[in-house]
Amino acid sequence: MIQSFFGDFAPIVIILGRYWWLWVGPLFFVAFERTWLSWRQALYKSAIEWTLLEIKIPRQVGRSPKAMDQFFAALHTVRNEAGDLFEKYRDGEVTLWFSLELVSFGGEIHFFIRTPKKHAGVITANIYANYPSVEIEETEDYLDVFPRRVEDLQDRGLDMYGSELKLGKADALPIRTYTQFEDALDETRDLDPIASVLEVFSKIKKREHVCTQILIRPASTIWREKTDKLVKELREKGIKKTKNAEGDEREDRPIRTPGETDLIKLVEANAAKAGYETVIRYVYLAPKVEFDEGFAKRGIVASFNQYAGQNLNYFTNNNAVATQTKWNQFPFFFTKERTQARKERLYRNFLLRRMPEESGASRLLSSSLLHWNFGASTFIMSTEELATLFHPPTDAVLTAPILQRVDSKRLGPSAGLPIFREDAQPEK
Repeated sequence: MIQSFFGDFAPIVIILGRYWWLWVGPLFFVAFERTWLSWRQALYKSAIEWTLLEIKIPRQVGRSPKAMDQFFAALHTVRNEAGDLFEKYRDGEVTLWFSLELVSFGGEIHFFIRTPKKHAGVITANIYANYPSVEIEETEDYLDVFPRRVEDLQDRGLDMYGSELKLGKADALPIRTYTQFEDALDETRDLDPIASVLEVFSKIKKREHVCTQILIRPASTIWREKTDKLVKELREKGIKKTKNAEGDEREDRPIRTPGETDLIKLVEANAAKAGYETVIRYVYLAPKVEFDEGFAKRGIVASFNQYAGQNLNYFTNNNAVATQTKWNQFPFFFTKERTQARKERLYRNFLLRRMPEESGASRLLSSSLLHWNFGASTFIMSTEELATLFHPPTDAVLTAPILQRVDSKRLGPSAGLPIFREDAQPEK
């Protein structure tokens, strides 16, 4: 019977059944270890205290995105990770993350940073150090006024579309960064790469909302191994090894074009920067009568196309998590139900600013029959790339009336300002 049912795999099934006592124990242990770790990490995350900081832009910034590059380099130093088995399996410690948020409420644009409360002082101090003229305020979370479920949104006559962006090529290949933006008519004048995004976000209607979250988590230096591998491949591309009559091996190296040489330099320069695990998530909300499906699916993604460069990396939509399914996508049935399940998952991740789960067990436990939680993923971006995507706009952008701006100039912080929350003294 076994032979007829399993065919060529019957011998394997028989061996597994005969020696079940050898593999059941280790399999059970691995399943228990993964489930335990997932539970402890969930408890650790639920205990994190968060705060939301709003960056208010003055009429004159006077700093380029390079200042934000320095901010991200300084922020990377607060990286934490489980240092031993107790911290990993008892405390469930995971690396803390931050959310950089560019939000448009009916065309009015705001900049936010959501951070663990204990790092709020570090964030504030480093932004003031690089942008002395901005204002930073701890504010109520604007997402608190949003309905908790997609069904509640729909009951209010609203519709939503959301998705995540991912890199089209390997992480080691950089996108086009602020160092490569310049005025075609004046090479001495740099253009602000965030200008096009702000322009798109400022053109939405009064009752439309667009929210973009750039979730970042300081990465270890292991990611640079991928970059070293890519640099090696680029350097050895086109090399032909031959042997002469004496049997000695020789290499014929091709003459590289200026573009190929510049690409190697860009990859090496990008690898020299600190890296962050990154997720870019966006949500578009609007009344059903005003819902612009074309803008939702293509307009937001198109605003990120400017970061693509010849032979460089680019952003593309992660269709595995987008809040739309089609009849010709596996498993081909229950299209409306699967779309609703996708909306609920992405909307909940959006409200919680949630990073993808760390382990496969966590992803499996948080999955449903209508939508498996394996589509979301992180990618590595350097401090220079992040500074290109998120920074206070330069003076050239601020000439347009698309931002609420601070009229007065901020004075320096008081002496003795606590940097870490633990430094603050209790009131007497």
